[in-house]
Amino acid sequence: MKTAIKVIGTLKEAGFQAYMVGGAVRDFLLGKTPHDIDVASSASPEQVKAYFKRTIDTGIEHGTVLVLLGGEGIEVTTFRTEGSYSDNRRPDSVEFVQSLEEDLKRRDFTINAMAMTEYLDIIDPFGGKDDLQKQIIRAVGDPDQRFQEDALRMLRAVRFSGQLHFVIDVETVSSIRRHAQLIRSIAVERLKSEMDKIFVNPFTRKSMDYLRDTTLTQYLPAGYLFEIDWTQYTPTGKAVYGWFYLLYKQSKSFSEVSDYRFSNEEKRLIEKSLELARLEFWDQWTIYQYSIDQLEMASCVTGKNMDPAVAKEQLPIQSKSDLAASGRDLMQWSENRPGPWLKIWIEKMEKLVIYGELRNDKELIKDWFVNEYRRHT
Repeated sequence: MKTAIKVIGTLKEAGFQAYMVGGAVRDFLLGKTPHDIDVASSASPEQVKAYFKRTIDTGIEHGTVLVLLGGEGIEVTTFRTEGSYSDNRRPDSVEFVQSLEEDLKRRDFTINAMAMTEYLDIIDPFGGKDDLQKQIIRAVGDPDQRFQEDALRMLRAVRFSGQLHFVIDVETVSSIRRHAQLIRSIAVERLKSEMDKIFVNPFTRKSMDYLRDTTLTQYLPAGYLFEIDWTQYTPTGKAVYGWFYLLYKQSKSFSEVSDYRFSNEEKRLIEKSLELARLEFWDQWTIYQYSIDQLEMASCVTGKNMDPAVAKEQLPIQSKSDLAASGRDLMQWSENRPGPWLKIWIEKMEKLVIYGELRNDKELIKDWFVNEYRRHT
C-alpha cells in the first residue's frame, strides 16, 4: 500500500486526481491486507509515463500503465467511461474522463466500486461500504446493463459469494437468470480462470449452489457436471482439485472438461489422480509410481489416512535415478544390447528394491541380476 500511496502522491503533486480503487479498497475495509493495488487517476497514460521513470504499457489502449517503483508494480488507469458492448465481453470504445464517479459507475459490484485516498478516506458513491457490512453482492446501478456489458460479471458474482461468504442481492440474481445464456460469449480461458478461483474459495459449495440456481450451469461448457452435491468438498488451495473432484464423483474422464483448455501439467495431474483414486489397493509400489500431488488428491476423495510426503520418504528410493545400478550396468553384466528386455529387468529391480526384497547396493544387485538373468535365458 505504501508504494501505491507514493504513486498517488506524485500524481497529486503534478495536479492530477488519484485514488486507490477496486478490490484493494474492499479488502482493506474487510481488515485484510490488500494485494495488487490499482490506482485510478485523471492523468492520461502519456502524463503518467512522463512522471515515472519506469513504466510498462500493459493496456494503454484502455488507459492502463504499469508503474514500476520500489520493486513493485502499480497499475494506474485513467478515469474512463465505456461505450456499448456489442460482444458482451469488451467495450467497443473507451472515453477518458475527469470524474472519479463516472469511472466508478462502470464497475461491476458496489463492493468493488469504492475509492480510497492516500489518507485512507473512503469515497463510496454507490453504497459499497453498507453492502460490505450487510455482506451483500449487488451490481452497480442497473444489473441488466452491467451483465450485458460483460457477461463474465455473472460468474464473478457467483465467485465472490464463496470467496467472501456473502449473499447475492435478489435483483442481481434475477438479472443473472435473465441473462445466463450470455455466458456463452465468454472465452473459455476467462471462464476457467473464474472456476479455478471458485474451487479454491473457502465456501465453494455456496458458489456452486448459486451457479446452479442462476441457471448458469445450463450454458457453461460441461455445465451439468457442476450440478453435484458439494457438501463433501473441502478446498485444498489447489484449483485443479475441484476439477478432479467433480470428475471422480461422477466417474467421468478428463475429456468431459477438456474444453476448458488445461495445461499439459494440469491434464496429467487430473488423469493420473483419477487413475490412482480408482485403484482398490495401494502399496509401496503405488506410492512410488505416483507423485505427491496425485497421492494427495486421490487420498482426499478415497478417505485414505496417509501423508504422501512421509510415505514417499519412507521408500528406499524415490526414482530410477536413485538405483545403485543402471541400465548400462545391466547391459555390461549381461553382455547384451539395448532392447525391450532392459525395461523389463529395470522394473523388476525397482520393484524388489521398493518392496525391500533387495537392498539398493550395486554388488547385491549384480549378484541378483546375474543369477536371475542366467536362469531366464
